[in-house]
Amino acid sequence: MEKKKKSIILLVFFGLFIIAWFVIAQFQPKQEEYNRPSPEEVVRLYFTSWNENNYPDMYSTISDGFKRIEPTAKNLDAFKAYISSLKIKAVDIVNIQEASNDGTIAIVDYTVEFTTEDGEKIPSKNEFTLKNKEGDIIQGWKLIHPYGDYSDMT
Repeated sequence: MEKKKKSIILLVFFGLFIIAWFVIAQFQPKQEEYNRPSPEEVVRLYFTSWNENNYPDMYSTISDGFKRIEPTAKNLDAFKAYISSLKIKAVDIVNIQEASNDGTIAIVDYTVEFTTEDGEKIPSKNEFTLKNKEGDIIQGWKLIHPYGDYSDMT
């Protein structure tokens, strides 16, 4: 009888342990999976964010190396001041298309139309070079020469 009582106590203890483990597991924060945007999506984010005056998202598309060498991109405030000084009221995306991608460097062609604060429409057709930057604070595809005279060659 004593053996049977010990077995039942052990079984109840083990059962409570299993139940507690499942309950605790339910309340653990789940690791969210992050799918890095493609080069084309990064360029689209750059222009969409510009159109929406979403400077943090726009700034996040630029490589850390470019931010170190371009004075107008040294921090978010400097970047916002520079972009605001361009007097662009709207950015309409006409076309964005990845031209090449070797997994490390990608070229994305774009055609956009800028509308200035005085209503002038300025078409722009060019390309961005992006690098897959594993060492950046926010890893993934980044613009290495979005404007200006400098290019992030790291």
